[in-house]
Amino acid sequence: MGTRQRNNKAKFNANRLLPACIAALLAGGFDAPALAGSAQQTFDIPAQPMDSALTELADRAGLRLLYQAGAVGALRSRPVSGRHTPEQALKIMLADSGLTYRKTAGGAITVAQAVGRDETEKGNEATTLKPMTVTGVADYDSTDPFNPDYNRTMASTATKTDTPIMETPLSIQVVPKAVIDDQQAIRVGDALKNVSGYFDSRGEEFVYDTAYLRGFDTDSRQYIDGLRDLPQSHSLAGIERVEVLKGPAGALYGRLEPGGLINYVTKRPLDTPYYSLQQQFGSFDLYRTLGDATGPITQDGNLLYRVTMEYLSSHSFVDVVSKERGFIAPSLTWKISPQTQLDVDFRYHDVNGPTTFGLPAVGNRPANVPISRFMGEPGDDGDSSLLYGGMSLTHAFSDHWKLNAKVGYNYENQESGGTFIDSLNEQTGDASRFYSFYDYFEDSIQGLINLTGKFDTYGLKHTLTAGGDIYHTHGRTGKSYFLCEACGTSFPAPINIYQPIVYGRPGIDPATETAGGGSNTETFWWGLYVQDQVTILDDWHLMFGTRYDQATNNSSWGNPTDDGEFSPRVGLLYRPMNWLSLYANYVRAMNAANVNRVSPGTQVKPEMSEGYEAGLKGDWWNGRLTANLTFYELTKKNISQPHSDPKLAAQGFSVFAGEGRSQGIEFDISGRMTENWSLIGTYSLTNTEFTQDSTGIEGNQFANVPTHAGSLWSKYDFGGFGWQGLWTGAGVFIADQRQGDRANSFQLPGYARLDAALGYSFHAGPSKVSLQFNVDNLLDKRYYTSSTWETRAYGIQPGVPRTFLGSVRVEF
Repeated sequence: MGTRQRNNKAKFNANRLLPACIAALLAGGFDAPALAGSAQQTFDIPAQPMDSALTELADRAGLRLLYQAGAVGALRSRPVSGRHTPEQALKIMLADSGLTYRKTAGGAITVAQAVGRDETEKGNEATTLKPMTVTGVADYDSTDPFNPDYNRTMASTATKTDTPIMETPLSIQVVPKAVIDDQQAIRVGDALKNVSGYFDSRGEEFVYDTAYLRGFDTDSRQYIDGLRDLPQSHSLAGIERVEVLKGPAGALYGRLEPGGLINYVTKRPLDTPYYSLQQQFGSFDLYRTLGDATGPITQDGNLLYRVTMEYLSSHSFVDVVSKERGFIAPSLTWKISPQTQLDVDFRYHDVNGPTTFGLPAVGNRPANVPISRFMGEPGDDGDSSLLYGGMSLTHAFSDHWKLNAKVGYNYENQESGGTFIDSLNEQTGDASRFYSFYDYFEDSIQGLINLTGKFDTYGLKHTLTAGGDIYHTHGRTGKSYFLCEACGTSFPAPINIYQPIVYGRPGIDPATETAGGGSNTETFWWGLYVQDQVTILDDWHLMFGTRYDQATNNSSWGNPTDDGEFSPRVGLLYRPMNWLSLYANYVRAMNAANVNRVSPGTQVKPEMSEGYEAGLKGDWWNGRLTANLTFYELTKKNISQPHSDPKLAAQGFSVFAGEGRSQGIEFDISGRMTENWSLIGTYSLTNTEFTQDSTGIEGNQFANVPTHAGSLWSKYDFGGFGWQGLWTGAGVFIADQRQGDRANSFQLPGYARLDAALGYSFHAGPSKVSLQFNVDNLLDKRYYTSSTWETRAYGIQPGVPRTFLGSVRVEF
């Protein structure tokens, strides 16, 4: 059996030293002292074959490790993440493996099988080793399907590197799969409600996922695995975790709204076979089937696959509304060599169901009508289908330099027809209605290349990131109808909102109308970025970088734009103690293009933003519990507004005179208080104001943003009492009063919603069976989530009433 020496810098004869070390070990002649280089370092070593894990640890910590190749054989290491001394890292890596370590007189570290009582009783050649207790050890790899942890210590979205969150001078929150599963989240908003500063903007809407972050509407342009996505209603079936980067993210990603970036990290193929089938059933005839299968295709494990799927069918608490969603996502991973990996992904997603245009406002509150009342027609419907195909190539030139290249293609088709209120007599409740239909196509192609390298200069440790990306999208409308009484066309029959709606009365007749259409929008941009993360004296972490974007936008209905801007970012973090980090940052970024019509001689400028942020981060029990407290100020400038000249405004001309500001405090905490008690909680104080405006709303608050909001979800596992597999959870979600529109003419009342859950898991042969029952809005509170279109006539989205959801899941 061969002997292995790990550390390229070691210059000694391992074959002569190893027998002496083993002899000393068997004689029980010395205990394990602290390893050389006892200062804490940051580690991120995933679970892997023990041989390669020891190699990586030796390289990073500068250790001389000796062991017999047969001793580690087919063993797998524990993952090591966070700040540890080399000794702590080695203990964590070897936990539960049956291996132990000793330091020799020559300064090398030997790793060997622990010698137990049986050997001692057979002879006096061996003595029993002292018991080794490892605290705060992560029991699961971050991608393990059985991982129950409510937090993550690493998130790549903020920096595009493997920097721990505790060493990142930015605010980033992660919602892992365990939280999504325990709360039985179905929509993206169900998961994001666990992030401070997030506020819903679509209610029960299944067409788009949009969000408010730090007061600003992020729109529906979100990210999957670091690539910009087309607007859609995402399925959580293929999502491993959701990462939310707060504040302007233009330094690495280009054009985004200043509130932040939402990135969905997908489930990747695993080298250990795993299969799961889940059936959910609940209120309003909801049936949802989920499937997940992954594992190696080839015997050597170099080719892996994964397939995730979802089928959902449900009615709604809203009259005559139903929805259906289908999703499938196969993916392949090819480990071409130890240094090179190719990932191939495909997604198909189809959503059917009407757009729920919600309720109107009467006075300063939502209309006092049943929340089940649908103001449209049964014939209203929508169908959105999306195809995605993409590849990602990763190559490690060495242990310190890595290249990642991605390319992706999206194609989307939406057909949507909806009826909603055009004008309302708030005294009588009489309303005329409007019918809209469009057939829309959009495709996009995008690519990025990212190089990351680690090196030292003059005692400073650098992590350099440089790269570029391109993005091209083309959207076009095939045909469209806009039918209303004021348009002089056929129109939906009028209603009275206070009376039960009589559906199906004669009204619209598209066959007699001339379809519109032919609108075209094309966007192209490219960007280059560079970022350096510098570690100074181990405790100081400086991050600085910038990005340059050149973006064009051409639209058949607006002003063509050609914008070029730099988006710089700088941040500094100080970690005076292992459990505490203090940080601050400044960011300036380019946001959306101003494509509205402008009068001759007006300079076309893109929206811009800048942000200041300072905060504290806490990490206890080796990352078992983490927290983040943030103070921030964001300002968005060059907001498009109607021209101050009424005649020009009536012709659709705009000026770029608007400015809005958001200031606030955010607090997030997640993880395990004890081995059996997990929680995730948030609080946000958000003050918003239009600081400059030409339409008379200066000083008003933003719509849909409560001043105070918070949440707390807690789960307790009764395994400590001997009731293995039994757990219960409960949560409260609170929002203050919010403005319903920019004019602040009406308000959505505040609310507190209580949810609860009960679960039980057991093993049946090789399978794990999980039974679960959730109740959302346990007290059946009537509340409103948002005013989607920020208008009085329609768009106020009621929250779901008391809802029951059961689940049976089998995993093996």
